[in-house]
Amino acid sequence: MDRSRTCRAACRAWPLLLGLIVLAAGAGSALGQSPDDFVGSEACLECHDGMAAHYGESVHGRLAAYQYPGLAEGCEACHGPGAKHADTNEIKDILVPKDGGSEACLACHQTGHTVDWEWSAHAAAEVGCVSCHEIHGDAAVRPLLAESQDTLCFSCHQDVKSAFHLPSHHPVQEGFVSCASCHNVHGDQFENIGAGEPAREMCLGCHNEHAGPFIFEHSPVMEDCGICHAPHGAVANNLLHQNEPFLCLQCHQPHFHSILAGFEGDYAPPGDNPTTPAPGDGIGSLYPEFGDLSGTSQHDSMKRVMLTKCTQCHQSVHGTDLPSQSIPGQGRALNR
Repeated sequence: MDRSRTCRAACRAWPLLLGLIVLAAGAGSALGQSPDDFVGSEACLECHDGMAAHYGESVHGRLAAYQYPGLAEGCEACHGPGAKHADTNEIKDILVPKDGGSEACLACHQTGHTVDWEWSAHAAAEVGCVSCHEIHGDAAVRPLLAESQDTLCFSCHQDVKSAFHLPSHHPVQEGFVSCASCHNVHGDQFENIGAGEPAREMCLGCHNEHAGPFIFEHSPVMEDCGICHAPHGAVANNLLHQNEPFLCLQCHQPHFHSILAGFEGDYAPPGDNPTTPAPGDGIGSLYPEFGDLSGTSQHDSMKRVMLTKCTQCHQSVHGTDLPSQSIPGQGRALNR
């Protein structure tokens, strides 16, 4: 290994090593403990031999091979002095992290993703590290996770699990993304969205084609993608909260054409050929591949035309640099 790689590896390991040093020193001096209070990991594994199966392969097991200053190392770095417990075999004589208790873990994990843990929703709900992590490790299968990530998240977030079974959903169960792709489960400043970014920036991390800036912008797109889209799953296509035009009509009034009565009777679209077809022949006589485009108009035809899908005319709903032909919209109609 070259010198630079060795230095980088040492720098990455330093915060964790420093935390263990502080914990070890505190375990001995602050509590008035002596070397006789500690028995070493070998004594622990005489009874807890099942813990050793994958412990050596885990990150905790590999770090335990180092020698730290102070009194506590190995198992006792997290569980506290074990001499009394070894004599009595009583659980009350040893520190056992429970669900909701993360103090032992946070003694080392104070940087990176866990730096905001105290302000996270999980900490507020008293969900501790051992609620999701297998501390003694099964590194060959799922590094330090008691179950697969989606299984762990769905065990509490049942409503989100249901959303991922809706017709339109993010491909979490298909394995293309995970909950951690968008959420920082260890806490964040922006409502646990993830990576220290608001929701819109998280969406644009994958959907960068909608980032802009555009000359003609759509206000809700610039504010929050969640105004129109349900991030976990929806019945409507493209993760929309509702189908068109009902989603658009929550902010926009319908076009005035939709209140006009349609022409009643048969019609034939005019052709653009110098040879005018006979009445009733329609454009289909000029372009046979189109078929017969003539039909019958009804009283509600204008409603059917103007209250279908808004994106049939306004294609660039996320924003565009191209002006529209709309005179009332002054070019801001997002294409037509």
